Amino acid sequence: MSRTWTQDQISEYKAERDKKRKNQGLCPFDELSDAEKKAALAAQCAELLKTTLHTMISSAWTVERYPLSVSSAPSSGVLELPRNYLSTSGCDRIKFGEGANLAVLTYQYYDENVDSKSYSGTNYLAADGAIHPKRHEYLGPSPKIAGFRLSPQGVVETLFWDHHLETRWAGKRPWEVELEFDPVVESWFVTEFT
Repeated sequence: MSRTWTQDQISEYKAERDKKRKNQGLCPFDELSDAEKKAALAAQCAELLKTTLHTMISSAWTVERYPLSVSSAPSSGVLELPRNYLSTSGCDRIKFGEGANLAVLTYQYYDENVDSKSYSGTNYLAADGAIHPKRHEYLGPSPKIAGFRLSPQGVVETLFWDHHLETRWAGKRPWEVELEFDPVVESWFVTEFT
């Protein structure tokens, strides 16, 4: 996502970065050589990946419980909701409007009862066939929602974290924290999640 900076915002961002560097006993960023800047940016990138992933996983909410936080949609679009673990049976798509709470839409979808005889996939909570299984029982033994990722086309992916399986997945593949480099302020930023 491209950021638009005013001159004041650029100055403010750089001043804040230099203040943090000074508190760490380091010189201002603009005084670094090209090689030193490259090393500093690599360290910033690694730290940002680590802390963002930790935050997302530690704040992930259990899909079978009503969400306590709001995940407002920045624009209208389509929410993709896998039918089972790693979307082996595909996913359903729900349209939503700007401002919709994606967390509540997700909870409501996965809280619905399904027919265990016709629903495709493994029920991780009741292997012998529950009387009234819910959709979330097919997402893994301990599925949690770590966040949502909005594509430029308006499609929102649900980012899952399963503590028991130690897997992060969205659709049919693992998800990673995505970063982007902003050359205006020479810094890494997390691609926006909601």
